[in-house]
Amino acid sequence: MQKLDSLATNYDVLVIGAGISGLAAAYALHQRGARVVVVEARAEVGGSIRSEVTPAGFVVENGPNTVVNRDPAIWQQLSTLGIEAERLTADRSSGKRYIVLNGKPTLIPTSPPALIKSDLLSPIAKLRMLAEPLIPPACTPDESVAAFFTRRIGREPMQHLIDPFVSGIYSGDPQALSVQATFPTLWEAEQQHGSILRGMLAKAFTAKPTKAPPPTNGDPAQPKPKREKSVMFSFREGLATWPRALAQALGSEQVWLNAPVQRLYPTAQGWEATVLRDQQPVTVTAAQVVLAAPAHVLAELIAVFDREASRALATMPSYPLSVVHLGYRREDVSDPLDGFGALCPARERRNVLGILYPSSLFAGRAPAGTVLTTTFVGGARMAHLAEYDDAALVDVVRREHADLIGAHGEPIFVRIARWERAIPQYVAGHATRLAVLQESEARYPGLYYLGNYRAGVSVEKCWHKGTALGAQLPLTRAAGVPT
Repeated sequence: MQKLDSLATNYDVLVIGAGISGLAAAYALHQRGARVVVVEARAEVGGSIRSEVTPAGFVVENGPNTVVNRDPAIWQQLSTLGIEAERLTADRSSGKRYIVLNGKPTLIPTSPPALIKSDLLSPIAKLRMLAEPLIPPACTPDESVAAFFTRRIGREPMQHLIDPFVSGIYSGDPQALSVQATFPTLWEAEQQHGSILRGMLAKAFTAKPTKAPPPTNGDPAQPKPKREKSVMFSFREGLATWPRALAQALGSEQVWLNAPVQRLYPTAQGWEATVLRDQQPVTVTAAQVVLAAPAHVLAELIAVFDREASRALATMPSYPLSVVHLGYRREDVSDPLDGFGALCPARERRNVLGILYPSSLFAGRAPAGTVLTTTFVGGARMAHLAEYDDAALVDVVRREHADLIGAHGEPIFVRIARWERAIPQYVAGHATRLAVLQESEARYPGLYYLGNYRAGVSVEKCWHKGTALGAQLPLTRAAGVPT
């Protein structure tokens, strides 16, 4: 591969945004021999992945906390990047999830027999849930998550199970989120098979197992294909290890930090951007551009040439969210914190969305004899709470901790991270907005939209979407770039 000239500003592909989506796309392009540059307005890569190893010995995640993977391609990439040895697999207790019911964390059942025995739902609600295959499908346009699940499994299961799940994953309001955009697999199950259960069973029976590797011992008998199990993981120093390794593999001349894009517009040869680098404006030309920054940032950037797509991005709401990390002495918390964490349904009227137990998930997240909690405040339904000052936020969280996990001692560690615009909300009309972005890509060849507003909000979904784009994007050499 040709050595990159540090003064060159002509590229095959310009990637705007160094989150996991943009870096995954850039890395895949780099492996194909493309001349690619990633520009990032912030001082570090990772986007919403923000890990911190604190002097006190706590390792905190201010964004996503885990990745759940069953794709061998991810394991291969971690090995290639040299960070496989840093990977941590979640403790077996991570399978335990809790929902707050009547002021008490209650274990979520993970099997039909466990559901029957659980106190999480009333006997009538359990019967209503089991009747799901008998409920006729509906053709409600752009139905909300709350309406869809209330109709299919009943009001109580929606309130006790779906509501806290949606709040925990999206910090969203199930009354506002579109089921087609938020739970596309379940929505399609009803559309195609008339029932969630029938659709999921049909998918399970038709799913292709992972292809097994060829035998190496001379035995012509092929081993039986097997499905890869999902593995929850992170790294010793947090999830940011992954995007940092991708950026290192690309090199500092292909990843520009503190480099906001001031202007972007199409030209006869492709695209031209004005980028601040070392506080000096630099003109970057590229045959193609991947827009991997947050939706609200892109809305401003593309308004000069595509107002319709700009409006689509600008009308994707997101809400303030505060992430409060508190560390306690182990003896000051009576709850065993045995599991992933506890989520709070809206009907419980708590002042937090949920509490995670990072020191129970991964080794080394807290010093010996201590525990670490991560609590989420704000979101779509309680945005005002996220804007409390630090002292008030800590007071809110400590009150909830005392009530829910029996934390009565003084915290020995406090960290607060604030997101003015947190997770994009897939509200009604989201599919229409995505269609507008597709039309924009068709109008402007060489333009690609990429991010958690489009691919799903999880780290693994963003990685997959970025990697797929980088692997499939048709390469076109920029003017003036040697082949």
